[in-house]
Amino acid sequence: MRELNNALAWIDAHRIGRAVEHANAQGRPLYLIVLATKPCYIKLASLVLECMALDVPFLLIDSGQHYDPDLTGAKQELGYEHLVAAGLGVRGTLIERAAQLAHGVAALTERLRECGIRIPVVPVVSGDTSTAALFPQFWYFANGMRSVHVEAGLRSLGPHCPQGWDALDDLSEQLDCSWQRFRDEPFPETVDTGLASVVSDLLLAPVQRNVDQLVREDYSADRIACVGSLSSDAVRLALALPSSVSIFERYPRLAVGRWLRVDLHRRENMTPPRLEAVLEGLARLSAQGVPIVLVKTNALMGALHQHGLAGLLERAVRLGVAVHELWPRYADVIGFLASPHCLAVYTDSGGLQEEANILGVPCITCRFSTDRPETVLDAKTNLLLPPLSADFVHRHLSMLLRRDPIAVWPGLSERSTLYNDAVGRRIAQRLKIYHPPAQLTGSQARFHVTASPGDVGDRRVYAKTLSDDWQRTEIADSRTDPTFHGR
Repeated sequence: MRELNNALAWIDAHRIGRAVEHANAQGRPLYLIVLATKPCYIKLASLVLECMALDVPFLLIDSGQHYDPDLTGAKQELGYEHLVAAGLGVRGTLIERAAQLAHGVAALTERLRECGIRIPVVPVVSGDTSTAALFPQFWYFANGMRSVHVEAGLRSLGPHCPQGWDALDDLSEQLDCSWQRFRDEPFPETVDTGLASVVSDLLLAPVQRNVDQLVREDYSADRIACVGSLSSDAVRLALALPSSVSIFERYPRLAVGRWLRVDLHRRENMTPPRLEAVLEGLARLSAQGVPIVLVKTNALMGALHQHGLAGLLERAVRLGVAVHELWPRYADVIGFLASPHCLAVYTDSGGLQEEANILGVPCITCRFSTDRPETVLDAKTNLLLPPLSADFVHRHLSMLLRRDPIAVWPGLSERSTLYNDAVGRRIAQRLKIYHPPAQLTGSQARFHVTASPGDVGDRRVYAKTLSDDWQRTEIADSRTDPTFHGR
């Protein structure tokens, strides 16, 4: 039964109480698996289901960073919505969400104490969301406990083209360039993913490149594991879902021919020059007879409205581009990608770069860099095609799509194992035997400063530990004691 809370949007008090009892009885950590955005609802499904199967104590916490039903529906679609135990209801700008998340973490901490938690509580965050970046920080500040970071070690890399992208006659030449780190794209995700690992103790990386990156950043190798990507499990779950209405019944036009599927949402692509480059490039390609379906994301439509560029989309439609509302079912996306009607994808989504690799679909990434460089440099199922100009986008899409796919993307010639399989089970098995580090001693004290009756110069400090009652400590005089900082 859900109840409202002044710091949490809602809680299922019964589920929280049962989870605390379960963890206390086992003497094992209680994991807080934190949902945040659409990719989390999709990717974390198998981990949640495997934790259930392996009897790993956990609570499922929804930060509310994404709340539109079209973005959050995967938790219902993939069969675990009923397991969510609390919603933090964060909203607003990055700064506003951060403040609300801090209050939510504090309230959740207090609720767990009230329920009698006696063992470590360890957050499990995923990916590169602002929730993944900040929840571990706030939990560390509140409780002195480190987190588990799933999908750790992602860093954006892109080719350094000495003569510029325009000088590339063939996009495959990017493979011959030296690749360098991009520290500000995508914004803010590239910073979020780094922050998520800073106060995490167990770092679960998708591929060996991510492991190597974390080691270079001085993370201890014995706290890192290469487990694969949960995208692999999500694709398998989606393909097994029954569907009363397929994407081709909903959009019969897609059942004719082979389509380039396009979607954009990254902030850096929502600028007028980049929007014009992509939409005008697509319009010209469509006019030449290439079937294109453009999926409207909230970010895309908001940017077109903000910049007064709705005419770009209208022109693309006039020239034949099919524009769809966001496909709400994850199974629709995967079903289309797995079908013979998908020619290729042109996307700025990291998740789609993974899914295209898993399903053997040609991927073209609308970015100057990628946080999945393994799909380009190792698996060779992806190429970057940045939105440099309409001419550039049109020319290179035309060249890529009329060539033999195996010649352009050699990795498509065999089934990819880049992202492993049964990843949720691998992670759940690790969580079942994981021993988190001891809670930091200093984090257990809660200091309150009050004026002494009759002498405003004296200040009494009261400390509360996580397990003890309020205890009065010595009086410190701020006027004479140089070590007193009035915390």
